[in-house]
Amino acid sequence: MPIVIDTGPEFRLQLLRAGVLDLQHVLYTHLHADHCHGFDDLRGLYFNNKKPLKCYLDSEYVSELKHRFHYAFEDTGYKGGRPDIELVKLPEGGGVFKIQDCEIETIRLQHGNVLVNGFRFGSFAYVTDFKNFTEEQISSWRGKIDVMISSGLRWSSHGTHSSTVETIAIFKELGVKRGILTHLSHDIDYQRDMARMPNGVELAYDGMTITL
Repeated sequence: MPIVIDTGPEFRLQLLRAGVLDLQHVLYTHLHADHCHGFDDLRGLYFNNKKPLKCYLDSEYVSELKHRFHYAFEDTGYKGGRPDIELVKLPEGGGVFKIQDCEIETIRLQHGNVLVNGFRFGSFAYVTDFKNFTEEQISSWRGKIDVMISSGLRWSSHGTHSSTVETIAIFKELGVKRGILTHLSHDIDYQRDMARMPNGVELAYDGMTITL
């Protein structure tokens, strides 16, 4: 049961490279373009499999997604057909929900003037595009996460994103055993900066596979 988090602009290329041909579940962190503008590629997946797709997102983003990709949700008169996509609202303010037998916890974190959803699947967590965790969120997740993928935009501070240094500190506070930094800017050089990573922290790369 593949579950994808976000559909970036290169979504089709990523699917082809990963060999993903069947997909019914997409989780959205938020609707900034770099996280959702590969939505159109879901149409090809639907026509390939003829299976409905469910997209999970916060309730405040439902109308915006429908507006941006209106062809998928209304009858435009186009004869080529439209994908069967159901928008499922995530728990208000965060909480636990299930996809089949998979239990997922979502939390909401500040990212500039919007909120993003972070996701925890048992001892694995994926959280991107946040500025910081609240003390309550740190306390709630402390000691529960073995592997965590999080954004670490650059070494220097940023107004709306956690920096590499800040995310590494969050890994430490949470007691993460293996922290993986993604959503990296051009200021990060893989070869140079891998040497700067503390034990238990590494940089992500395209095509990375993790066994949980």
